[in-house]
Amino acid sequence: MKSAPDLEVENARLRRELNDARQQQTATADVLKIISRSTFDLQTVFDALVGSAAKLCEAENAFIFRYDGDVLRMASGHNVTPELREFVESHPIRPGRYSTTGRAAAERRTIHIADVQADPEYDYGATQVFSTRTVLAVPMLRGEELLGVLTLFRPEACPFTEKQIELVTTFADQAVIAIENARLFDEVQARTRELSQSIGELHALGEISQAVNSTLDLETVLTTIVAKATQLSNTEAGAIYVFDDASQEFRLRATYGLDETIAAELRDSHIRVGKTAIGKAVEQRVPVQVPDLQVDPSATLDVILRAGFRALLLIPLLGTERIVGALVVRRKQPGEFSKSTIELLQTFAAQSVLAIQNARLFSEIEDKSRQLAEASQHKSQFLANMSHELRTPLNAIIGVTEMLREDAEALNQDPEPLDRVLGAGRHLLVLINDILDLSKIEAGRMELQLESFALAPLIAGVAKTIEPLAAKNANEVTINCAPAIGTLYGDEMRLRQALLNLISNANKFTERGTITVDARQVQEDGRDWIAIAVAVPALALPSANDFAG
Repeated sequence: MKSAPDLEVENARLRRELNDARQQQTATADVLKIISRSTFDLQTVFDALVGSAAKLCEAENAFIFRYDGDVLRMASGHNVTPELREFVESHPIRPGRYSTTGRAAAERRTIHIADVQADPEYDYGATQVFSTRTVLAVPMLRGEELLGVLTLFRPEACPFTEKQIELVTTFADQAVIAIENARLFDEVQARTRELSQSIGELHALGEISQAVNSTLDLETVLTTIVAKATQLSNTEAGAIYVFDDASQEFRLRATYGLDETIAAELRDSHIRVGKTAIGKAVEQRVPVQVPDLQVDPSATLDVILRAGFRALLLIPLLGTERIVGALVVRRKQPGEFSKSTIELLQTFAAQSVLAIQNARLFSEIEDKSRQLAEASQHKSQFLANMSHELRTPLNAIIGVTEMLREDAEALNQDPEPLDRVLGAGRHLLVLINDILDLSKIEAGRMELQLESFALAPLIAGVAKTIEPLAAKNANEVTINCAPAIGTLYGDEMRLRQALLNLISNANKFTERGTITVDARQVQEDGRDWIAIAVAVPALALPSANDFAG
């Protein structure tokens, strides 16, 4: 069984992870809303992306650079001074090793430099305009095509965490989606002949974005995506497969236009990487189409051939570093699929990846919540067991002390030391009995035991309890409390504990000194109060090093 401190540490870690996961999910959903609302306003999307990335990843500056085929130019920036903007706009970045952004563009991969001063190849002149030590650059890729780079800067040498890198990668993918949406719109404007089809595509993208934003039900989102993909690709049937990491197989999750008998047979099929067109597309990380399945029957399953399908197009669903699944559309007429159809389904596939990742993130949040509940239950069980184990020997100590006190009185001996032990034992027993109040506090059910009690004896009893500890530090405890101060109405045990803590701390940081306890009546706002102060000599006050130790 874990100890109470270990459980508290575990609870804190789980709460932090849960909070981080919720923040990332909220930020992703917010950005997706902006993408769906500003489908063709890239500047609005880019500004939202760099702002969210900088905030969630604790970066000083963030940029999105667009690649024009030759150099990278700033498209959006967060926390950019006029001087820095002028420098960046007048010095476009070329792919190369001399800068983090250029290196990410040249190598088509995420570049993370923990300290640019320790990188002999780093020679980006913008450091003359602003201070930077740690840089993260994530390429914005459509397949193998470079669209731009999302770059974050920190002025101190403080590496980004894996979670932050993963989040920035997701934002880069969303920027690619936004660029793709805008590109599709530009094509619609340029090709009036395809206006009707393009409008249908845009409506479908809007519906898919709305589905992704409005629900975490994976089946609903994937069904919406596969339905629109099938309709707009002019095919008869479609399906989305999700990769199962445990079995290393593709599992059918959503279909459109397929007979239930065929769908049931597909669900029972075991599709692995490297087999059929799905495995090849994922392995090669590119769309795969089979214009005529009768020419290449090994590309699909027998059930599909029996159903009369002749052509298929498969788009792999790929995360940053993992296989997510595959989007498949099937047609009963042979022939190749157009480039526009392939590109459209690639956009749908990107939305599918986001939907699946959001669903997995939500599942992780639920799992963390269950872990927190279990940890809290274990803690409560531990507290209950501990309080029981401590009460048994303490009750024995109190009982023996009471007998010794009776013997001392019978022998006319001073019972004061035994009274001190007895008082401390009873006080400790009350504390142990209230250990479970921690659970009550968490549940909001903490109750005070209110009663009238004399203040002067309480203070005197606390001072007696602390005397042995004070003697070790050669300290003296002085009490300034007149018996006529009267009674208080409150929780006697908790006041006793608070006063005991104060005097104990005063003794801890005092040697060969006097600890003074003052209790007096005061009036404030027309009401009577009791002010209790614990004071030590000024020279005995603890330093910052005392607390640091």
